[in-house]
Amino acid sequence: MSTAPHTSVAPGAPIVADAPAGLADARLLPALRYALGVLLLAAGYYGAGQASLALQYTGPVAAIWLPVGVGVAALYLGGLRFWPGVLIGDLALADSAQPLGSALGLTLGNMADVLVITLLLRRLLGRRGALDRLERVGGMILAIAAGAVITATVAMASLRAGGVIGGSDVPTFWRSWFLADASGSLVVVPLALAWAQPGSLEWSRRDIWQGVLLIAAVIALSAIALAGDLALTYMVFPALIGAALRFGDRGATLAVAVAAGMTVWLTANEMGAFVSHSITDSALSTQLYLAVAALTTLCLAAIVDERRRGALDLAASERRAGQRAAEERHRIARDLHDSVSQSLFSARLHLRTAERALTSEGMDAAGSGGQELARAQQLTAAALAEMRALVYELRPDGLADDGLVVGLTRHATAVSACEDVAIAVRGPEERLPLTTEAEEQLYRLCQEAIGNVIKHAGATEAAIDVAVDDGTVAVLVRDDGCGFDPAAPSGGGFGVRSMRTRAAEAGGRLEITSVPGRGTVVLAEVPAHSPEAPSGDQA
Repeated sequence: MSTAPHTSVAPGAPIVADAPAGLADARLLPALRYALGVLLLAAGYYGAGQASLALQYTGPVAAIWLPVGVGVAALYLGGLRFWPGVLIGDLALADSAQPLGSALGLTLGNMADVLVITLLLRRLLGRRGALDRLERVGGMILAIAAGAVITATVAMASLRAGGVIGGSDVPTFWRSWFLADASGSLVVVPLALAWAQPGSLEWSRRDIWQGVLLIAAVIALSAIALAGDLALTYMVFPALIGAALRFGDRGATLAVAVAAGMTVWLTANEMGAFVSHSITDSALSTQLYLAVAALTTLCLAAIVDERRRGALDLAASERRAGQRAAEERHRIARDLHDSVSQSLFSARLHLRTAERALTSEGMDAAGSGGQELARAQQLTAAALAEMRALVYELRPDGLADDGLVVGLTRHATAVSACEDVAIAVRGPEERLPLTTEAEEQLYRLCQEAIGNVIKHAGATEAAIDVAVDDGTVAVLVRDDGCGFDPAAPSGGGFGVRSMRTRAAEAGGRLEITSVPGRGTVVLAEVPAHSPEAPSGDQA
């Protein structure tokens, strides 16, 4: 049986097989997506234009022109191929009362405006530019200014040629058109760029409530600021600053958009401080107010983002430095273990062999030669023990084998054997939920705390308690020594600063409570984590 596709042939027509349905759908789907994207952009552009025209209160120029921001955001984020949507939307907004040549000139200027800003943004900021640096904000401002100059110049020439405006109105018209276009771009473009960046939107309930309160503060302060005279106009700035400081560029751009909407709406409805001027001056005051608010808030948000990024980079650098130092200690410990420790162990074996040889040959092991051999054995054994202790101190990632509690118990036992201080260690027998780095930092911190007890406290008893509670590992070191005043200028000296640094590097905190004559309590708390797999390198 034949499996060839069915064909329908008319007399005299060539025989053409039907195209597979799946292939036709695959070709049609991208075209439909593209057409839908163009229509959505045209609708968004037209809607933004109608909103701007609804707030118009100065002749042929709106106080703020939002469509340019919508067009730039769509082409920058979605691709330049959607430019017909801008053209369709702008043609739909054309004023039929204007001469045809003037209307086409305005559309040409608006198209050039959107395309120039988009191309400059891609050149200066890249394909997905975040406004997290001052130079990026400066690049965006440069692009917006260039586009506004083009569209204002083309619009002025088109309307002047069509007789819509007179020669004396040219400077005022150009200024108003430029500021309206730039203000609309400064409100919409940063908002789109900030919220289009990849990032976690999983905010806590506290973040959500703070965001809602900040937006409510922007609305309330805008209403209060614009309800009175010009002296109250800038009352909204604390709320804008708070949004930039708390939520960075996302909070800043949203707050600016809300403030802009409130300002233009109140002024268009003949409310607020700006309606006391003439129509032209009201537009100018509104536009300058919006531009200053947007630029100030965006620059502050960029500075905040730079500081946060710098703090994160510094923390990462410190972690890398700590890791390199740990790796170097591990290398030294491994070299000591593999060379000096093995040599000392071999020397001890040879000394034992020599002692047995003397005894087997009938020589007096208690004589001077035997005594020297015994002394050499003792010195070699002591040196080997010290070397093993040094290796463990250099590389406490041996803790990965035994855990923090066992490591601290060994250290406390060794210290108690040499000093007149009884040190008790208590903690869970199972492994603590700590990373290797945090475990090492806590071990070093406790070493420093016990060292301070021995050198400065004059204590007779000390204790180390380790506990896990509510996602936190707490280590408490206390003694019955002389204590000190933590508020004194010395603040406990270098040792206390070292312990604070180690607690911070482990992502936790350090609290020291001490009263002169009543001992000292050192509490370190670090977040609990899943313990890392121990390394296979043994000391």
